[in-house]
Amino acid sequence: MRAVVKPTNGKVELVDIPIPEPGPGEIIVKTSLCTVCGSDMHFLDEFPNEMLSAAFPGCLIAEGLPMGHEGVGTVHAVGEGVTRLKQGDRVIASCLVGCGKCHECMTVDHSTCTGGGGVLFGCQADYYRVRFAEINAAKIPDGVTDDQALFATDIMSTGFGAIERAKAKLGDSVAIFAQGPLGLCATAGARARGCGLIIAVDAVPERLEMSKKFGANVVINPKEEDPVARIMALTGMQGVDVAVEAVGTQATFEAAARSVRRGGTVSSIGVYGLTPTLSMPTIVPSSLHRTIVTTLCPSGRDRMEHLLGLIEHGKVDLTPLLTHRMKLDETPAAYDLFRSKTEGVLKIAITP
Repeated sequence: MRAVVKPTNGKVELVDIPIPEPGPGEIIVKTSLCTVCGSDMHFLDEFPNEMLSAAFPGCLIAEGLPMGHEGVGTVHAVGEGVTRLKQGDRVIASCLVGCGKCHECMTVDHSTCTGGGGVLFGCQADYYRVRFAEINAAKIPDGVTDDQALFATDIMSTGFGAIERAKAKLGDSVAIFAQGPLGLCATAGARARGCGLIIAVDAVPERLEMSKKFGANVVINPKEEDPVARIMALTGMQGVDVAVEAVGTQATFEAAARSVRRGGTVSSIGVYGLTPTLSMPTIVPSSLHRTIVTTLCPSGRDRMEHLLGLIEHGKVDLTPLLTHRMKLDETPAAYDLFRSKTEGVLKIAITP
């Protein structure tokens, strides 16, 4: 089968490897759709394979790191002990898999697993393996397309999770800093949560236009005006109830922190890389009684089923994120396009 791998930092290539066989508790999924994620770029450019192997034992193959953690497909083969799924079922799986039995899985979230879970590597291939399948794989409802289901595996869960972790309430004001795919999912999550004033901040005009479709009432381009000053003016100089940082830079984190009211919450979902250094702005009015929360893709079958339910019943449609379509053989070029952030690219639908 064909698979996209990272042999060394900064390089992806298409290789031919055997179709995997399922072990106990596992399924093998025949891929119908996958995509490139911002996290893939971090894995590609910043995290050496040796470091990833130490963090996620068994993730490497001889050819390198199997790439991709957002995939949709049909069950090709079922391992011993898997009873809930069968060959031919359409499924998605959490990009972070949990064992379902460790303390963290049972008391926090499957994404925090310490019992052998980790990242679902290898979705950019003709077939991929899902471990702990009973816990992590969810059947896709008949009325939900592959395009619709794709985002529930990762960025929808993380973006919506940013709003949930901040405990945003009905009518709360929210500012989302960065309107890439992740930030747009947070914008959609704020709308689905019933937030009132939803402010989108980004320097790319096309992304600001997209944010309006996802629920933003007000858009701010930081190249044209100071977003913090504008947010303060919009909120009677109080600040928003929740500010989401969705790209992973010092500048956006600080702007989010400056934009929050007393008693408000900064929800950070951006990926800051290997050696982040974040400083808190020492602004007296906004530094009083402020909460900072983080989240990374709440996971597991139940989570996937809840997100798919929102999609199935028309509460959210993230398919406008799929701005480009390419074939699996073109995946190295898809990485180049995604990295360039040109041609209005947000997410690339990659099919066999």
